[in-house]
Amino acid sequence: MDIECQTTARLGGFAGILGSALLLGVFAFLAVFVGLDTLDAQAALDRYPAIRWARIIENTAYLFALALWALHSVALFFILRADSPGPTLAAMVMSVLGLTILAVGAIPHTAETVISDLYHAPDTAPEMMPVLIVAWEVSLGWVDTFVVTGIVLTPVGLLLYGIAMLRSADVGSWAGWVSIFFAAAGLYAAVAGLIKEGDIVGVGIFALVFFHVVIGFVSLRLPQASLHHA
Repeated sequence: MDIECQTTARLGGFAGILGSALLLGVFAFLAVFVGLDTLDAQAALDRYPAIRWARIIENTAYLFALALWALHSVALFFILRADSPGPTLAAMVMSVLGLTILAVGAIPHTAETVISDLYHAPDTAPEMMPVLIVAWEVSLGWVDTFVVTGIVLTPVGLLLYGIAMLRSADVGSWAGWVSIFFAAAGLYAAVAGLIKEGDIVGVGIFALVFFHVVIGFVSLRLPQASLHHA
């Protein structure tokens, strides 16, 4: 057994669990310091200066969480590729691509600070206020677009990883079925989000959270024998 393969599995599992814990921490942080109420664009702009620091922390932690999940996804490729090279390669590509798109979704948030500064500047002309409100709505629209797109792709990766796990006697069929369950939940959220905008997309995020927790522990507990041909 190659010690490097064992280290990769454990590092990937730890990264997946840590990424999920970090994202759950972000949700708790937002609930405490920002609140979960949905505000219209003007109310959000009025409030933004008071919570700017919280949004910076949120986006930074969010990006770190996605990076950790990507590391876990790559580690799963090395764990499963010997038994199912095709599905595992496709799973890694879809997972990393989806996570990348989710990460890109944080970029439009950088425009919020610029828009807010212009909105609250004393020398901003009154006729510019409606324009800035529309610009704020557009930036949030881009965020939603990236999130939904990422949620469409990542469950496909989970599904393919689940199929690969079903073919691997070392990982265990239960892990494969759990992955397929989370994939189904994510795909349902993605389709529902495409049909009608709403909070249902959050189901896809939580499917990713719990996938990386459960399969992260599977990666940590893999016996050395399961990695002898990785």
